Amino acid sequence: MNVFLTGASGFIGRYIRRAAETAGHTVITHSYSKQGTFSKLPPGIDLVVNSAGRLGGQGAPSEELRAANVQLPVTLGKQCRKAGIPLIHLSTPGVTGLSANAGENFRYDPMGNYESTKVEAEKQLLSNCPGVTILRPDFVFGPGDMHKFPLFRQVHKGWFPLVGTGSARTRPTDVRDVADAVLNSFPGKVLSKGIYNIGGPDVLSVKEIAEYISVAMGKSVRFLPIPRFVFRTVLTWGPLCPKALSRSRYSLFGMDRFCNTDKARKKGFIPSRSFSLTAIDTVKWYRGQGLL
Repeated sequence: MNVFLTGASGFIGRYIRRAAETAGHTVITHSYSKQGTFSKLPPGIDLVVNSAGRLGGQGAPSEELRAANVQLPVTLGKQCRKAGIPLIHLSTPGVTGLSANAGENFRYDPMGNYESTKVEAEKQLLSNCPGVTILRPDFVFGPGDMHKFPLFRQVHKGWFPLVGTGSARTRPTDVRDVADAVLNSFPGKVLSKGIYNIGGPDVLSVKEIAEYISVAMGKSVRFLPIPRFVFRTVLTWGPLCPKALSRSRYSLFGMDRFCNTDKARKKGFIPSRSFSLTAIDTVKWYRGQGLL
């Protein structure tokens, strides 16, 4: 099968490409950050996978968020519909807001600009691209990920601040399981067509995640519980607020936020990579790069 993959140079995109090529598919790549948009799909394409996206956060221009997270997938959807080609689009469970055990049928409740653009893309694709498959991978980790590196670096320092007791739960997901989910969304596979949350087998507290990372590093970590009101107060400091702290990070690490994966499991897709193993592989990669 000839697969057109956008976001091919990104963290998740690189793993999708590797998995697809290992499975015997031909992958034609497109890097949105390097090549920008495109006028039309290459000839001879059987399937399109969109893993491109622009993360939010402080200083993320709204026009860049919309271009990567809305305009690109909508353009792909229109071209796929015209050509009769299936589309697999990667979104985020964050479209339903900060919810515990959030299912695919939860109402849209985006938390920030990034999630809002993802909501808009999903709505347009569901309306204008019949048969689209939308995957929502949750809190993705793995070797090569620099977005989560600050979390590992903080544990490496030997101490870790907790919002309250650090009991807020999330569902860490190995990037290789995300790539497997994409392959299982190919035409005729178990996840073909529809919306599916993709998440790892473990629902862990922030404290447990830090503990697994410390074990993978072979060193101890001390926890510093900080009352929630202190975090909220610091967030009001404006320019004096530490760059490492944001409202989204406070929300992410301060309250339960994890997706329900029952729908994908009932279809037969069951991720097998536990976070303890993901942490070991990720620490090895960081050390190999001289980062830890």
